[in-house]
Amino acid sequence: MDYLQGFEAHLRSKDRSENTVSCYLRDVLQFIAWYQSKTEYGLDKLIELDGVEYKKQLQRSDQAILTINRKIASVNVFCRWMLKQGYIMEEIRVEAVRNKDVRQYKGLEDTNFWKLRNEIHRSGNRMHICMIEILIGTGIRVSELVSIRLKDIDMSERKGLLRILGKGNAQRTLPINKDVRKALTRYLEIRMECNSEYLFIGQRGAFERNAVNLILNKYGDRVQVKITPHMLRHTLGYRLVKTTPLTTIQQILGHDHVSTTNIYTLTTEKDMAEALANIEW
Repeated sequence: MDYLQGFEAHLRSKDRSENTVSCYLRDVLQFIAWYQSKTEYGLDKLIELDGVEYKKQLQRSDQAILTINRKIASVNVFCRWMLKQGYIMEEIRVEAVRNKDVRQYKGLEDTNFWKLRNEIHRSGNRMHICMIEILIGTGIRVSELVSIRLKDIDMSERKGLLRILGKGNAQRTLPINKDVRKALTRYLEIRMECNSEYLFIGQRGAFERNAVNLILNKYGDRVQVKITPHMLRHTLGYRLVKTTPLTTIQQILGHDHVSTTNIYTLTTEKDMAEALANIEW
């Protein structure tokens, strides 16, 4: 039986984003491949010990704890669906790996942030400038960035709004600051003439996520800064958490639960060094 096909249909019925569905399927496919490599039993013979063994296998790899826990969560969702469908008879739930270390900051340090931003602005490419200003000015995901349509933008000289279609087709509206408004205005002045409704257009049509990654990597390589769109999201989240209530940040970043937003309350090594350096006895 092709359990994976049924699981995919289940995920799509929950109106999950394409990226989320792909991530679940990739994780579960990896688990199934591992399971089939160690036993001749079918998936209907899954037991909790298989999940525990898989967790230990993941822990022996050099993958980040966040990645391991995501894979465990995907397997748990799959097993819960298998149980509900009657394909397995007992509940299987594997505990996440506990990380006792201080969570690492996943954004850009200030010096690297300014190196990258300056390099992109210095290039004079208005589309690329617009991309980074939107990313750092709103914290939206790269999938949300490439999905922006012209009709999603309302802008005047003093204020602006950007409508975002997020995970699970959840919509939110974000105010845009003067830097974003300026970058948008300058890009729209030279945007390619075409019938596309999307904001960012290349020679082959609307941009895809990978194209944004390649653009950022190009500038990152020039100034020797490792960069991904998600790092810019973390950079903004960490900056906001110092002055902004978590519930407000939750709405800005489009998190379903404030517990997700709580990852930005982490303490960096730099924070700890500064705190200890400032102690006077």
